[in-house]
Amino acid sequence: MDFYDVVKKRRSFRIYKPEMPEMEKIERILEAARLAPTWANMQGVHYIIVQDSEKVKNIWSAVGQRKKFAEAPMFIVGIITEKRSGTNSNGQKYYPVDFGICFEHLILAATAEGLATCWIGWFNEDKVKKILEIPEEYRVMGLTPLGFPVKEKSEVKDRKPLEEIVHYEKF
Repeated sequence: MDFYDVVKKRRSFRIYKPEMPEMEKIERILEAARLAPTWANMQGVHYIIVQDSEKVKNIWSAVGQRKKFAEAPMFIVGIITEKRSGTNSNGQKYYPVDFGICFEHLILAATAEGLATCWIGWFNEDKVKKILEIPEEYRVMGLTPLGFPVKEKSEVKDRKPLEEIVHYEKF
């Protein structure tokens, strides 16, 4: 699929078929995330693949959004530690940016593979860490269900025009 078609097609899905995606697709998606750029090439983002049905249910309960994602066959959980990213001269930590770049690569690659995702940033981090035995130094920055959508969605059309959001030389 052409890159611009992927960008136009990428949507957030909340209802999934129970079928598990093929491992070859999952590996290509993870490879795309692995290739994403990070601060000083530190590559601090880790991914936890959750496919065991009991753990999937437990992760779903940590998300806590009623019926949304209830049938998702799996989740990918993204984590990073502050130690594996940079800090600028003002003391601002860069790890959220590293995570965002890597996770968006993952999300777009899933779209290219014909799979559905939904970047979830609202969840109980302590519960997720306990379920997946994540060391204390890591932050759970996001997770996504991964699977086949029950219903296809049309391309993104409800976006502001460029003239409304792009400024040249000054605001």
